[in-house]
Amino acid sequence: MLLIFCINGLIISDLEDTVFSTKEAELSAAASEYSTSLSVYGLDYTLDISQSYSKTNRRVIITDSEFHIIFDSFNRESLVGKTMFHPAITHALEGKNHFSSSRNSSEISSFASAPIVTNNRIVGAVSVFETDTAFPEIFSSLETISLVLSAITLLLMLSATILTILFITRKIVFYAKTIKNSQKNDSMNAVSLKYTDEFHPILDEFNCISERFNYTQEMRQAFVSDASHELRTPLAAIRLLCESITQTDDIDPDTVREFMEDMILEVDRMSHTAEKLLVLSRLDNTTKSISAPLSLSEIVENMITALKPIAAKKDVTLIPYIDENCFILGDTEGVNQIIGNLIDNAIKYNTYGGTVKIYLYADNVQCTFITDDTGIGIAPEFRERVFERFYRIDKSREHDGRGGSGLGLSIVKRNVESLGGTITISDSISGGTRFTVVFPSLHSYEEV
Repeated sequence: MLLIFCINGLIISDLEDTVFSTKEAELSAAASEYSTSLSVYGLDYTLDISQSYSKTNRRVIITDSEFHIIFDSFNRESLVGKTMFHPAITHALEGKNHFSSSRNSSEISSFASAPIVTNNRIVGAVSVFETDTAFPEIFSSLETISLVLSAITLLLMLSATILTILFITRKIVFYAKTIKNSQKNDSMNAVSLKYTDEFHPILDEFNCISERFNYTQEMRQAFVSDASHELRTPLAAIRLLCESITQTDDIDPDTVREFMEDMILEVDRMSHTAEKLLVLSRLDNTTKSISAPLSLSEIVENMITALKPIAAKKDVTLIPYIDENCFILGDTEGVNQIIGNLIDNAIKYNTYGGTVKIYLYADNVQCTFITDDTGIGIAPEFRERVFERFYRIDKSREHDGRGGSGLGLSIVKRNVESLGGTITISDSISGGTRFTVVFPSLHSYEEV
C-alpha cells in the first residue's frame, strides 16, 4: 500500500509540475509580448487583449514606475488609478522577469510580470494574473482515486494474505494428521503423495526418514534377538555345567577342570559381545575423540605381533609389507580397533593353512592400509551391508568359532569415518577378501 501511495504521489507531483511549467511558459510569453509592445509604442498604447481571457480568468494589469495602475483588462471592478504593491510588480520594476504559482484545494493562482523599458529606463511593468479552477478539481479527483485504489488494494492484499494463510494452515494440519496417522507402534509408514505442491520435498524427506527409521528399528530388533540368543546360549551352557558339577557325587578333579574350562569359554563369549556393545555405545555418545599424531606403522606392527598366536592356531601365515614412515592424526583406541578388527577377521574367516598379506604405505596425501586374505570371501551383494550394525552374512557360523555379533565392521567404519578416512571391500588377488582403508596422512611427527 505504501508503494501505491508513493507511485500515486509521484504521478500527481509530475502532473502538477507539468501544469506549472505550461502556465509559466504561457503567462511569461504573454507578459513579454505586452511589455515589448509598450516599450516600443509607449504606455498610452492600447493593448489588443483577446476575449478568450475572460473564459480563463486571466487578467492583465499595467503599472507605471510609481506602482500606479494605468490599465486593467477587467472592465468590472477595474483598478485603474489605484496603487498596487505586488511581488510580481515589484520584481518587474526592478528589471526582472517574474513568475510564481501556487495551488490550494480550489484553484491554481499564477503570476507573471515583465518590465517596460524605454530608452534604457524602466517606465512601468506588465503583470498577467490567472486563476484556474479546473486543474485543482482534476488533482482532487486523482487524489480521491488514489485513496480509493489504495484502500481497495489493501483490502485485496489482506484478503489474499488471509486466504493464503488459511490455505497453508489447512495443508499443514492435513499433512500433520497424515504423518501422525502414519506412526504405528515402533514403525512409521510412508505418506502417499497424491499432489505435487510446496510440501512435496518435506514429505519426500519424511518418507526417507521413515524408511531409514523402520530399517534401523528392524536392525535393532534383529540385534536384540540375536544378542539375547547369544547371551542365553552360553548362560544355559554354564548352568548345565554347574548343575552337572553340583549333582554328581564323587566327581573327579579332571572332569571338574574340563567343565570349568568350558565355562570360561562361554564367559569369554559373553564378554566379547558385551564389549562390542559398550564400544558402539561409546561411539554413539561421543562427538569426537581427542586426536594426536600417531605412528600407524608402529600400531600395525604391534597388532600383528599380538595376533600371531591366534593366526598360529589356524595355521594362517601373516605376511607384512610395512612402510615405516606412515603417520596419521587420530586416537590410539580407535585406530587399534580398526587395525585389530580387520586383521582378526582376515584370520578368523580364512582357510586353514592360508595367508594374510598386510600392506601399509604412504604418500604426501594419505596412508593406505590393506588386508588381503585367502579366505572364504564376501559376495558383491553383501559388501555394503557388512558395515551395517547387527548384520551378519551367515548366521550358521554363530557356533563354529567364526561367528560374531555383527558389530565389528560397524565399529571399524565408524572409526574410519571419524578420522576422515574411507574403507572399501574388493576381491583379493588370492581369492579371498581385500579391505582397503585410506587415512589422511602426516609426513612426520615434526610436521605437527
